[in-house]
This record gives sequence, C-alpha cells and structure tokens, in this order.
Amino acid sequence: MGPIADHFTSRMGVVSKMYCKIWQKDFAKLHVATKELIFRDLQLTHHWERTEKIDREMLAHMSAMHRSWRSKQKKRHFNGKSLDDAIASVPAGVDSSDWQTMYEMWTTADEREAMTQLIAPSSDIDAESPTPVTSEDAFISVMGKDRPARVRCAGSGETLGTWYRSTGTSASSERERIMQE
Repeated sequence: MGPIADHFTSRMGVVSKMYCKIWQKDFAKLHVATKELIFRDLQLTHHWERTEKIDREMLAHMSAMHRSWRSKQKKRHFNGKSLDDAIASVPAGVDSSDWQTMYEMWTTADEREAMTQLIAPSSDIDAESPTPVTSEDAFISVMGKDRPARVRCAGSGETLGTWYRSTGTSASSERERIMQE
C-alpha cells in the first residue's frame, strides 16, 4: 500500500512489456526462463520472499494489467480505423510485427463474432425474414463474396479455379471448413 505499492505496480507493468508480447494473454504460461527474468528484474528494486503461491499471484496480476493495457491500445489504435491506419498506428514500445499479429488476432475474433451472431438463433425472430441465416450466408456477409481474381481466406494468388480444383471441394463445403477452423 502507498507509494511503494504504486511504484512496484508500475514497475510490474514496465517489466511485463519488456518480456512479453502484446498478444500474450496468460503470464503463467510463459517459459520458465522468461518468468525468472521478470522476477529478477522486479527484485532489483523491490525485495520479497518468493514462494510458488506469490509468484502465481503476481503473474496473474501482471496478466490482468497486461490485458487492460492491451484493451486500451485497441481502443486508441485499432477500433474504427482502416487496415492501413490501424497497422501504421503502432503504440509506443510495441514492435510493429507484434502489432500486426495483434491486429490480425483482433480482426479474426471480430469476424468470428460477427458470423456467430448471424448464425445464432434469435429469440425475437423478425416476421419479415423468418428464414434462418445459413453458415454460408453468414460467411459471405462478413467476408464478402468470392471474386474471380481472389478467394477469401485462401491467401494471395488463389483464384476460384485454382482453389477449388486443388482442394477438390465445392465452394460451400470449403467455406464451412474455414468457418469451423
């Protein structure tokens, strides 16, 4: 409690950003050597008796701090921005390739949530559209239609012809597979 606790909490945030990527969620899953580096750096300025329980609690607290910080970065540098603007808006102290990875994770999560909401049965069904949305309709609504020059989610260079010939599947069964992944 007091100024020492504030300084220690602040130091935990600084150290966690030094050793952990922006996309790291659970510090308990960090490599043992990384955890030891974190605790070593914290013990340079603050001393406490290390026990397994205290280490676990500190890692859980740092994980929560990190998630909160990441959420703030998302609001400042990602939400409501175009792809180019969001990727160019790298927060201070974050490696640009790590930021791009985080951007892709957020984008994928947003797309998955949008498709899930479209497919999920609604309790207040609209009388004008009683037909439920199919998984293919949801996929097209979120990802857009395939075009002759490009197949969504298949990487660059894939066309309708090359993709479906090489996979030997129909468009709708391939979309279903991609959605399940």
